[in-house]
Parts: sequence; structure tokens; C-alpha cells
Amino acid sequence: MGKLFKGLGIFIALVGVGIASAFAVVALLLRQEEVRVPDITGQDIVTVIEMITQQGLQLKVDRREPHPTLARDTVISQSPAPGVGIKKGRQVRVVVSQGPTDTQAPKLVGEYFRKADMIIRQAGFSPGAVSRVSSESVDREVVIAQSPEAGSPLERGGKLNMLVSAGKKPQLLAMPKLTGKKAEEAMRIIDRMGLQHRMIMKVSDDKSPVPSHSVINQKPAAGSPVAAGATVDIVVSK
Repeated sequence: MGKLFKGLGIFIALVGVGIASAFAVVALLLRQEEVRVPDITGQDIVTVIEMITQQGLQLKVDRREPHPTLARDTVISQSPAPGVGIKKGRQVRVVVSQGPTDTQAPKLVGEYFRKADMIIRQAGFSPGAVSRVSSESVDREVVIAQSPEAGSPLERGGKLNMLVSAGKKPQLLAMPKLTGKKAEEAMRIIDRMGLQHRMIMKVSDDKSPVPSHSVINQKPAAGSPVAAGATVDIVVSK
């Protein structure tokens, strides 16, 4: 009798191990069928279709709606969220932008001025006042701000004003004294400062003798602020 119970216990244990192993294999297979949902917000629908297909998922567009800043056919939102694990073959649902409507100001900030001007005209609006200001962080000719702001109500034909970057403020240098120096020395000084030079030859009309090829006048004057790359005129005696 004891041998019977012992044999039965071994059989039950083996069956238990088999069931546990089967569950482990099934769980492993299920995990292998699971993929992480990619982040597709802000991307155009053509790129999104390709990404979703490569992941073995399906794409469903829930609806299309106007958006003040996202271009037409760009994904506004998605479900499930990026990074969520789902089984292959499942759907990823998205909301797609129709772009700004005719009664909303388009997004211009971050665009180069020429492109922004084109966006305004194509949307049926008119370019308004354009101001430029130096910026240490925004590239030259890029729109820093706009009025009205993107998404604001704006009648067709209404004007959009822009603040555009003029690039970094030019470095100012103090103009050294060049008068009295030889022309060659004066030009070397100008070159080392990163400035341009223009030499004008002139007969000296001073009563006191002036050595030939000496600087008798300069513009800008000594001590004046001058921007890097500016041109300095030096008048040199014949």
C-alpha cells in the first residue's frame, strides 16, 4: 500500500512539473508575440504606417481634426501610449491633424523668414510688420515670435506680425590710433583685428614735413567703437 501511495505521489509530482513547464512555454511564446508601441506623435501618417507595419501592428485613424501647429496628416495623439507592450496584430489608434483652419493663425515661430512669409500667403493671410532683433540663441532670419500667436482666431486676409532674429550682436572693438604709423604697420594692425582696410593716398599739406607712406588720417577715429569685419579708411601721405 505504501509503495502505491509513493508511486502515486511521484506521478502527481511529474504531472505538476509538466504542467508548470507547459505554462512557462506558453508564457514565453506570449511574451515573444508582444511588442512595444513606438512613439508616433508628431510624425506624418506615411512614416507612421511604415513604423506600425514593421512592428506587426495595425493602424486605425479614429478621427481627423484641425490643429494650429501640426501640419496636415501629422499624428496628434495615439493609443496605446508609447512604450506600452501589446500583442502583434493589435490596433494602434491615432488622431490625425487636418492642419490649421482658415480662421486660425498658422505657426511661424522657428521657421525661416522666407518660409514663414510663404506659409502666411498660402494660408490666405497677409504679412504684417516685421521687426528684427539680435539674438545669441536663435539663428539669423529665424522667426522668434509672432502676433497673433499660433492657433489664435484670425479672419481670412488678416495680418500676421513677426519678430525675426538678426543673429548675434556684432562684437565691438576699440579703434586704435593709426596716425603717425607707417602704412604697412597700420594695415597689419587692422588685419590682426579682423577688420578691412581701404587706403587713400594724399599729398600732405602740413607745414611740418611728414614721412612718405605714413598715416595722416583715419576713419573711424582712434577710440571709436567699430564692429568686427568693418572697413577702416586710412589716408596715407605720398
